[in-house]
Amino acid sequence: MIKRWLLLVLIIPLAGGGVYFASYWINTQPVWILNSDAIHEFEGMPARNKQIIKFVEENGEALAPDYKQVVCTEFVIKVIEEFVPLITSEENKIRIITDEDIPAMLVKESPVIKGVHTSLVQANKGVEILQPEDVKPGDFVQFWNSYLGIPYGHCGVVFSVEPYKSIAVYSSHPVTGGYGKQKFLWPDHIFFVRLK
Repeated sequence: MIKRWLLLVLIIPLAGGGVYFASYWINTQPVWILNSDAIHEFEGMPARNKQIIKFVEENGEALAPDYKQVVCTEFVIKVIEEFVPLITSEENKIRIITDEDIPAMLVKESPVIKGVHTSLVQANKGVEILQPEDVKPGDFVQFWNSYLGIPYGHCGVVFSVEPYKSIAVYSSHPVTGGYGKQKFLWPDHIFFVRLK
């Protein structure tokens, strides 16, 4: 009888912890590591996007060997600067450096929270992509989820998109310990841009 009570006392907190973790994970940045091959099908992809994909697949590990050294925004900056120079203010827009209330900016879809999208569009170095169906591998993305009022953002280079279902990106992320391909459920807020 004591064993059953002891077992019950252990199982209830573990189950509660599991439910909390699952809720947190699914509502913040539900992420899987992709081990899929490189992109080999380039048909219909803009020439610049092909160059970006080739560069990322050949140099991703060197660009972001460790997440603590190179977070997602720094990875994106390094990729873009291989193709077009960025000035400090454009880099800072990608980094989303602000003292403003991010949850309030997400509600208003402020340009500040769009990161790489805002940086490239305002500098006339990128073209906004409004429809997820028009997104191609090699485009750039900034996205956000909110959980219990706390925003969680991420950015990267698009690997693949299933509109309104999931997005896979090349980026630097804690789950991959730096560079890798990560797949996410479709986020609450998402902004795409194509480098000119």
